[in-house]
Amino acid sequence: MSRLRAALAAAEQGWPVFPLRPGQKRPRATLNAWEAKATVDPDRITAWWHRHPADNVAIATGPAGLVVVDLDLARPDEPRPAEWANARGGTDVFDALAARQGHPPGATWTVGTAGGGRHLYYRAPAVGGRWRNTAGRIGWHIDTRAAGGYVVAHGSAEVAKVGTIAPPGRSPAAIIPPR
Repeated sequence: MSRLRAALAAAEQGWPVFPLRPGQKRPRATLNAWEAKATVDPDRITAWWHRHPADNVAIATGPAGLVVVDLDLARPDEPRPAEWANARGGTDVFDALAARQGHPPGATWTVGTAGGGRHLYYRAPAVGGRWRNTAGRIGWHIDTRAAGGYVVAHGSAEVAKVGTIAPPGRSPAAIIPPR
């Protein structure tokens, strides 16, 4: 999948996108205020990626109305908190925390990351205020991306090796649980 096609596919879901440096997770050096400049406009997207076809694609999670749970994989030699001594990373912790609350995670749009982790896409709740990014607040190796954050989109070089782990033939909008 070309980066342009990846950007247009995300925009078709209503998810504003913007360019990242080729093979990286950082916005282009010339792109200031990326959250405000993220767009779903196919003409702007096409122009961006025709000028820089190797740029990775970012989804601005806040404007997209998304909360993306970032489950990182722990390094084999990394010390683990006592509570998570047998956990392989954020996925194990997230599943355990959800089970404790009696809410096992359901099927949602899921993208594998270059580091072996996963991004779980959810719609931002309509109540309770604006969700922001977190780092480790929910649990060990669990971060979130929401208002003020972004994720590298499926089809970018950063995630191309793993790809999407979602039922084939179904759009993300059909899989992401409703609010």
